[in-house]
Amino acid sequence: MTTLKRKTRLKAHKGLTRRKRLAPVSDKQKTKNTLWDKITDERCYELGFMCQWCHRPGQRNDPSRFWDFLDGHHIEKRRYNIHTKKNCYIAHRLCHDFIEDNSIDVREYPDKEAWEQRN
Repeated sequence: MTTLKRKTRLKAHKGLTRRKRLAPVSDKQKTKNTLWDKITDERCYELGFMCQWCHRPGQRNDPSRFWDFLDGHHIEKRRYNIHTKKNCYIAHRLCHDFIEDNSIDVREYPDKEAWEQRN
C-alpha cells in the first residue's frame, strides 16, 4: 500500500472572523429587551418554569444551556411591539426555534401534540 502525496500545502485555518462589527444596540432597544426579559421571567415563574410547547421543565439562569433555557415567544408578531404577559408564550430555545422555523401559530396549535395531530 502506498501513501498519497499532497500536491498542495495544507493551509492554516484562521477560524471564523467577522467582517463587520455588530451594530450597536440603541438605548431604546435595550429598554425594550430588558422589559421583554422581565416579562419572560415573570411568565416563567407563573408557569412553574415549564415549556408550553413540550411540557418539560426548563430554566432561565444559564443561556448557554440552550436545550433547557426558556425563551419568550411573541404570540402577536414582534413588529407590533406588544410586550405583555398575555402576548408571551414560554418555550425552550430549541422549541422556540422549531416554532419560528415552521411559522407555527401557537394560538392555533398551542403545543407539540396539537401540531403533530394537525392532519
